[in-house]
Amino acid sequence: MLGKEMMSIRNLVYALCLTLSSVVFSMVSPSWFGVWVGLEMNLFGALLFLVNNKKKTVTSAFKYYFVQSFGSSVMVMSIVLGGWMGEDAVLSGLICGLGVKLGAVPFHFWVVEVLDGIRPSCMWFVLAIQKVVPFCSVCQGFQGGWVLVALSGASAVVGSISGVGSTRLSRFAGYSSVAHTGWSLAACFGGQVVLLYYLLAYWVSLGGFLSLMGGDGYLSSVSGGSVRQSPFSLGISVWLLSLGGFPPFAGFCGKVVVLMHVMKWSPVLAFFLLGSSVTSWTYYLFVMSMSIIGGSKSVYPEWSDRSVVFVFLLAIPFLDFMELLL
Repeated sequence: MLGKEMMSIRNLVYALCLTLSSVVFSMVSPSWFGVWVGLEMNLFGALLFLVNNKKKTVTSAFKYYFVQSFGSSVMVMSIVLGGWMGEDAVLSGLICGLGVKLGAVPFHFWVVEVLDGIRPSCMWFVLAIQKVVPFCSVCQGFQGGWVLVALSGASAVVGSISGVGSTRLSRFAGYSSVAHTGWSLAACFGGQVVLLYYLLAYWVSLGGFLSLMGGDGYLSSVSGGSVRQSPFSLGISVWLLSLGGFPPFAGFCGKVVVLMHVMKWSPVLAFFLLGSSVTSWTYYLFVMSMSIIGGSKSVYPEWSDRSVVFVFLLAIPFLDFMELLL
């Protein structure tokens, strides 16, 4: 038993080192080929996080590996064909490959399928750490253009609409991620500082929400005609407010900053972002109502009660920096 535990810790440390080193390697790389190499290293580190002794995690890891490899293949083909067909072919292929890796519409088909078989902690890893390099690459290479506008608007709208009615945690987190991917792509219009500002607000809110989740993985107390115990509490409800972008929480600050910068580039995109946000708000409020009516508790009640204070304290620095970024 001790040997297996030491093996697990060693694998975890190895995966962490491989993931962090690949992110640094991609960020400092002067060429797209170096970015691709770093993304491949990052993929193998992610697989060690996703897989455990359960069959569903192996299936999810295989799906994730297949999709990420497909995205990498598109990137490599665009680099090779670019020497024959010109710069436009390179840019089109690269942004499509990065769109696959990010799960942006119309390449979002894999997000929910992968999240369905993994733990909440792994969900956060896939939706946060694994998207650092693709987002920064898009921000550096495609800060403007109609392709970025189309990917951003479509992701925000499709993600918000598809999330309505979701009862499982994996579907809710997956489609919420697609919508936030649209907002994150829109943040690229403001540069890397605005992008990191929004991503930090989203990642912290998502991490707080997923850390309190448990039970059977259902969001509402009634699903499929059978009564289930919902793992919601006051803490999860407040984290949902931040994740949905309600004022005065961190998620709201991030959306305001992104919206102000998008208005300068594309008012049409700003309209779609606002529409998607209003659509998602209705379901966030529905989920909160179900949690209040059910009166159920989180699987970590002590941390849930304390985290409410943390959510409000977190909003203070985001409100301060919001004035500097507007």
